[in-house]
Amino acid sequence: MTKRLTGFLLSFMIQLCFLPLAFGNGFDIYEQSAKAVGMAGAVIAQAEDPSAIFFNPAGITQLEGTQVSLGACLVMPTMQFKSNSNVLMGTYPGETTKIKDHTWVIPNAYVTHKVNDKVSVGIGTFAHFGLGVEWPRQWEGRFTPGTTKTILQTTSISPVIAFKPFDSLSIGFGPYIQNFDIELNNLVFVAVPTPPLTPGNNRLQTADAKLTANEWNWGWQAGFRLKIIESLTFGAAYLSEVRHKITDGEQELRSLAGGAVITKQGFSGEFTLPATLRLGLAWQRGPFTIEAGAQWTKWTSYKTLSAVFDNGTSLSSPKNWHNAWLWRIGSQYRVNKYLDLRAGFLYDETPIPGSTMDPLVPSGDRKGYCAGIGLHFDRLTFDVAYNYIQDEKRNWNNPSGDVMLGPTRITRVTGKFEKAYAHIFAMNVTYQY
Repeated sequence: MTKRLTGFLLSFMIQLCFLPLAFGNGFDIYEQSAKAVGMAGAVIAQAEDPSAIFFNPAGITQLEGTQVSLGACLVMPTMQFKSNSNVLMGTYPGETTKIKDHTWVIPNAYVTHKVNDKVSVGIGTFAHFGLGVEWPRQWEGRFTPGTTKTILQTTSISPVIAFKPFDSLSIGFGPYIQNFDIELNNLVFVAVPTPPLTPGNNRLQTADAKLTANEWNWGWQAGFRLKIIESLTFGAAYLSEVRHKITDGEQELRSLAGGAVITKQGFSGEFTLPATLRLGLAWQRGPFTIEAGAQWTKWTSYKTLSAVFDNGTSLSSPKNWHNAWLWRIGSQYRVNKYLDLRAGFLYDETPIPGSTMDPLVPSGDRKGYCAGIGLHFDRLTFDVAYNYIQDEKRNWNNPSGDVMLGPTRITRVTGKFEKAYAHIFAMNVTYQY
C-alpha cells in the first residue's frame, strides 16, 4: 500500500511539470498550501505539515509516519488601465481597458517520511515563481514587449532531508530542479518587401510578435527550526537564485492580416529568478498559535529583460528592480480535535521602480486579508482558505510605454493602472499512513 501510494505521488509530480500551468498576476508565488494561505504565509517557524518542504524543510522532522499532500490554489485577478489619452493610439482621456478574465491554477504536491527520531526525508513539487496576464490585442499599450499576453511558468521538484541533532533544533536542506517556461506576446511594426523587390521598396505592417523559451536548471534550499522555549519557536529558510540560460528560444512574427508567418528565428538570453530569505517567530499557548514573519527577496537580480536574435538584432527592456520585504502575521485557533480556524494579514512591498514599471507587472505595495479552516478526520486532513489581495494604483509614464518605429519614438503611452485586486481560493488534502 505504502509503495503503491508513494509511486503514484512521484508519478503525479513528474507529470505535473509538463502540464500547461499558468499563474496569477504576480511574479513571486507564495501560495503553496491551503494552510499557509489561510495564515498569510506565516508558517516558517511552525512548518508542521508536508508543505514544509517548500516553506522550511527543517519542519518535516515533526511529521509522523509517511504523509502525502495534494492541493491547488485558484487565482482570479483583475486590473484596469485608465488612459491619459493618446491621439495616435486612438484613445481619449479617461478611457479604460481591463485585463482579460482568467482563473490561474497553482498546484502543489508533497510527500514526507520519518526514517527515525532523528532523520526525515521528503520530496515536493511547487511553482516558486510565475506570471500570467493578458490584455486585449488592440489595447493602447500593445507595442510594449509582452503586453498582449505573457505567461511565465516555473515548476520545481525538490527532494529534502532533515536532521534533528537536538530536541530543540532541526535542520533541513536539499536541491531543487526547476523548469522555466516563458511566452511573451505583443505587436510590432515590421517592414515587408513589396514588388518590385528593390532597395527601400517596403511597406510597413503590424505583426504579432511571439517569443517562447523553455529551460531546466537547479538551485538549493536550506532551513532550520529552533525551539527557544516550550511556547516560542524561531524558523528561517533560504532558497537560492536560479539562473536560466536560454540558448534555443524562438521568435515568431505573424501578420495580423491573415496570420501568415513573416519570419521565424532563434534567440538567446538569460533570466535569473531571485533568492529569498524567510523568517518566522511563532508563539503557542494552549489551542492558540500566532506567528509573525518576513520575507526578503533579492529582486536586484532582475536587471533586464533581453534577447539576442539570430539575425543580429536584440531586444532590451531595463527593469532594475530593487530588493523588497514582505511582512506577515498569521494565527490559528484549534477549536477541537476536528476543527482549526485561521486568519492572517500581509503587506508586500513592491520591488518595481516607477521608472521601469510596465504592464507585465504593474504592481504597487500589496495588502492581503486571509482566512481559512482545517478539518481533521483521523488520518485525513482537509485545509481550505481564501485570500483577498489588494494592489495600489500606479502611474505609467516612462520609456517602457514608448512606441518605436525603428530607432524613432513616435509616441508614448501614459496613464494609470488601477482597481487591481485578486481573489485566491486554496484547498489541500493530506493523508497520514
